[in-house]
Amino acid sequence: MKNSKLMKASEWANREFTNNSAPQNRTIKHWILRKQIRGAIIDRKIYVYEDQRFGVAQTISNSVAKLLEASV
Repeated sequence: MKNSKLMKASEWANREFTNNSAPQNRTIKHWILRKQIRGAIIDRKIYVYEDQRFGVAQTISNSVAKLLEASV
């Protein structure tokens, strides 16, 4: 979590979804604003933290990231 890097929303969507099923950037932006996934909007560009996984609750994702940090 502390060392998570931002990646372009489109790249994140291509990683998390199968071909031709990735959501549009405006949908990802909506998820970020609703805190469903961690990300950032910088100069109207949308980024998602690389540790985010679609379909995993944000609290679980955060807890796993903290556990992984503690084990290092």
